[in-house]
Amino acid sequence: PARGFHGPMQRIVIELKLQRGALEGVISQGLAQTASYASQVGADEAHLVIFNRDPEVTWEQRIWETDRTVEGRGIRVWGA
Repeated sequence: PARGFHGPMQRIVIELKLQRGALEGVISQGLAQTASYASQVGADEAHLVIFNRDPEVTWEQRIWETDRTVEGRGIRVWGA
């Protein structure tokens, strides 16, 4: 109440990254960062969204999702 919150809170971390270079490198770095943020705030959910702005990549190739686990925490990874 002192911080202006009333009732239960749902904490969700959503980390956004631009894909520069190899996808697995961006995912690896993003997962570590997302897991750290989620632990800091006690998040219930964690998501990593990676945007591919390469005009030669089709939307069918850009849109995907997968689940990864880092430090025992499940993180949903999205391609956009």
